[in-house]
Amino acid sequence: MNKFRISFIITILGLLFLSYGCQNEQTPVSKERITTSNKIKTLNIQPKEFQRIVGWIDDKNVLVQLRKEGKVTFERLNVFNGKQHQIYETSHVISEVIISPNRDCFLIYSAESKDKAALDVISMAGSRMSTKQVKPQNIEFAWNQDDQNKMFLTTFDTDWNYQVFQLDIPSGNLVQLNTDSPFVSWYSDNLFIFNQKLSPQKDRGDLYLEDIRDKTIKNLVVADVYKFAVSANTLLTMEPSKDDKSMVYNFRTLGFQSYYQYEAPRVYDELGTFFPFYDLNVEEESFLTFEPYESKKLKDHGGEFKLVKVNPTEKKKETILELTNNEPIVISPNGKYCLYGYLFDQIIDLETKDISYLIQHQDKMY
Repeated sequence: MNKFRISFIITILGLLFLSYGCQNEQTPVSKERITTSNKIKTLNIQPKEFQRIVGWIDDKNVLVQLRKEGKVTFERLNVFNGKQHQIYETSHVISEVIISPNRDCFLIYSAESKDKAALDVISMAGSRMSTKQVKPQNIEFAWNQDDQNKMFLTTFDTDWNYQVFQLDIPSGNLVQLNTDSPFVSWYSDNLFIFNQKLSPQKDRGDLYLEDIRDKTIKNLVVADVYKFAVSANTLLTMEPSKDDKSMVYNFRTLGFQSYYQYEAPRVYDELGTFFPFYDLNVEEESFLTFEPYESKKLKDHGGEFKLVKVNPTEKKKETILELTNNEPIVISPNGKYCLYGYLFDQIIDLETKDISYLIQHQDKMY
């Protein structure tokens, strides 16, 4: 499923439902695989207050989103001792929250009304660093890892027409980019890379590199890829195998040279190639993804995967979990833990392979 189609659905659901504090029913991981780690603290947060864990602030703390007395609060939570500290509070409807690459601030995309929305950048100390008024719409965000003052905003309408903008965060200046694709990502402080497909429904496209300062030059980087990701000094491309029955994860240098390839079974659904969730932490030489057991058409997306950890530098792979659900994951900065689940309410210890709940687990959350 294409990333921007998933983001469109998530954003619309967020604008409609998050203001009422609703929680989706979660499908728990099999209880036989869950053990309680002595290191992780399970909190006594009321399910009706808990909305989600946004992501890692550092190796010990996460950003948690709660709803209390009609307002949404963001708090710093230490996952080892359970200490909480409120950072920011708002009465707006929250659509998206993104932690910055340096983890010293976060972006809140929220709606004050059906005609009024805002992009607010909040420091981890709780101060508003910048604000930008925008129209309520579906937006895909891409933060520049080398210059946190820059961000791409890709907007979509109901007919999947898109526009790409560059946002200068301190000034609030918004400039439209005439790109050939909505699948864009920063490659450095001024370079960006995009996947140009014949249509959004196509599985594959070609990667091009362009300079934000001179868009007359467009260089072909890699041809015929499904998807791509950029992290620090690594470009990861997901490509078809020779027989098209497998998917190849190709790790490339800044000069686009391949230095390691990892092959996994390719699965698909009614929308085409299905891409399991993954996360890439180049600093800790770790790539985490869900791997199907065989190449086939998926009947559903539960329990058909194993979670694997790949070290592209040492060319090693190990299985972390068997027969698990394909759900979002994000690795801690030190590479030792992983947030897991649609609400990130679980933590996987990547060394002991134990799963712990941050929030007291219930089969249903309202």
